[in-house]
Amino acid sequence: MGIFDSITRGLGSLRPLSDKELEDEREALRQRYVSSGDVTVTEADKLYDELHRYDAEMRRRANKAYARENPNPPEPRHREHGWYLPNDD
Repeated sequence: MGIFDSITRGLGSLRPLSDKELEDEREALRQRYVSSGDVTVTEADKLYDELHRYDAEMRRRANKAYARENPNPPEPRHREHGWYLPNDD
């Protein structure tokens, strides 16, 4: 899988990275974005978009892990007379 990982990484995919590598690279990117006083607006915009891409990948992994841990989530509980009514009687 090594060559396929390097190809997908070269094409811009974040999936072959481990969680630790993903967090480290995102933190380095965040530091670069925060200290982007000396870069142009377009460069800062690209960094912002890249941060969102990292966030989306991390969110995808977290949702996948949650779905693995909770295969059958409980049904939502509804109150007897509706969610909009007060609890005090």
